[in-house]
Formats: sequence, structure tokens, C-alpha cells
Amino acid sequence: MYRINCSEVWGGFQNENLDACSAALATSLFSGASDGGKGGDIYYFSVCQADQLTRIALADVVGHGAKVSRVSAWLYESLRKRMNGGENNELLAELNQLANQHGFDAITTAAVVSFHASGSCVEYAYAGHPPMLVRRNGDVHWEPALLRTTRERLSDLPLGVEPRTRYTEQTFPATAGDRLFLYTDGVIETPGPDGEMFGPQRLGALLDEHGSRSLHETKTAVLAALRQFAGRELNHDDVTLLAVELR
Repeated sequence: MYRINCSEVWGGFQNENLDACSAALATSLFSGASDGGKGGDIYYFSVCQADQLTRIALADVVGHGAKVSRVSAWLYESLRKRMNGGENNELLAELNQLANQHGFDAITTAAVVSFHASGSCVEYAYAGHPPMLVRRNGDVHWEPALLRTTRERLSDLPLGVEPRTRYTEQTFPATAGDRLFLYTDGVIETPGPDGEMFGPQRLGALLDEHGSRSLHETKTAVLAALRQFAGRELNHDDVTLLAVELR
């Protein structure tokens, strides 16, 4: 298992399939590009200097290549600057300003989640990204961690759509053993032979069935189900999924 050390930012947009941990959490990650190379999905973990705060960022950039490299660099630098604190929604606001300088080529959805090893809550914010799923320690069912509704029209939009977008940060109480599942839309948009998509309902039911197993086994079960549903390898889109357990 890869240990993410204090004062470290780790991640990128290359194909990856590994288990990793910090003082605050354990994870199992899969990220695969649709064309077999470096795709449009980005994942980063950062750990503060005291090894207490771990932040996860998952992003899905429209397109591949140079556009993805640019957003990856912004994300890395923003995480590095906010390694020891700062709010998730402030990070998204900063990234949104950078993305808007480059027009629609840089449109990106993103989810940012923070955990404190000595704390009792999870903090999260989204930029047009599918909500993560949560399973409380001892429960069977997984539920989406949604944002509270707001009347503001320009709220929580994907990065690069509108420079005035405001991002909401929310928290929920958490204890050791709670689990999270983050993913990009390539998971739920996996098409079957008839064109029907895998969808969030199938994903939720699959996690209810397999989400009590080890993180690695849970990840493997989801990937196997996606491939079986598609009837082939997952080359319809970039696919990234991340199973997390709080320590």
C-alpha cells in the first residue's frame, strides 16, 4: 500500500490502480483512460505538514492532452498552497477563475473532500460533479452526499462555465469506519449493448451488495460489474473510481 506522507501532494492523470493511505484514511483507486493513454480524469491527494489533514480532489476535464495537463497543474498548485488548511469551496473558486481564463476548452467537473485525522466530520464541495456516496460504519446502504439547495443561479457549476460561480462547502459528522465512494461520470455512463447506461441506481445497489468488503474488493467488484454490463473493456470514456474508509 502506498503511504501518502505529510507535506505531500500525490496524484496525476495517468492510468492507475493501487491502494493508498494517510493518517486520516485508507483508499483504493482505479483510473483508466478510454484510449489507453493519459485521459481527462484527474485525481490528487494532499496531506498537511502535521499529517492530520488529508484532502482528496477528483476532476473530469472535457478532452485530453494539453488541456488536461493544464488543469492538472492548476489543481496541483492549488492543493499545495492549501495543504495546511483553507476551505474546499475556496479551492474550487480559485480553479474556476483559472479555467475561465481559457474558455470552454477548460470546462471541468470536480469534487473536493477533506478529512481531519483528529476530527469528527467530512467537508466537501462540488463543481458540477456527481455526488459521492456515503456508508456509515455498521450500515448496509449507501446514500449520496448532496449539497443543500440554493436559490443562487450561479452556484456549484462546473469549472470554466461562469467566473461568478459560487461554491458551497458542506460537512457531515463522521466516525472511523465510515466509507465514501467517489467517481467520474464514466462510471454511471457506461453503456450496455443496447445503449442503456449503467446509471446511479445500479451503482448504489452494487455498493449495497459489495460495499462491506475490503476497499480493494469493493473497487474490483464495481469494475467487474461495469465490464460485464458493457460486454467489453471500458473504452467509452475515462473511468475513475475511489473507495475510501476513514480511520
